[in-house]
Amino acid sequence: MTEFEKIYRRHYAQMYRLARVMLYDSQESKDVVSDVFAQLLHRGQMPAEDKVEAYLMTAVRNRCSDVLSHKSVRERVEKLFLQESVQNSIYCMNDDDRLERLMQFVEAELPPLSRQIFRLRFLREMSYEEVAQAVGVSKVTVYYHLSHSLKRIREHFKIETVKR
Repeated sequence: MTEFEKIYRRHYAQMYRLARVMLYDSQESKDVVSDVFAQLLHRGQMPAEDKVEAYLMTAVRNRCSDVLSHKSVRERVEKLFLQESVQNSIYCMNDDDRLERLMQFVEAELPPLSRQIFRLRFLREMSYEEVAQAVGVSKVTVYYHLSHSLKRIREHFKIETVKR
């Protein structure tokens, strides 16, 4: 039996237990211990006999820390990606689908005056002044209804405004 095999047999269980305690995953723990032994074998030089255990346990702890930090980064990226994809789900549709969903929301959720102002401003492309005259309200009222409507639309579709 080679020196490497002796070290492997003597320390594997202890290394695995440490990895298992840190990672809570048996397969990842086995992978970590295997990586440590692969690095040791690749290195070609064994630590001094009285320092082997400390070296191996430190290597396992460090490798587990790396796995956890990479997992943390990956989970944060996945969470942000998921959050972004949900927020931008309306953008994943073609223009007709987006317009249809938008108009369904406008018709179902906006009060009658806001709905009328919204249609005149965005579907008929009238100016604030033209909308105010057509509806019989002030330009300030048109502005108020449009800003309130757009806020509700953003919240409903979770669209974030881009600050310029």
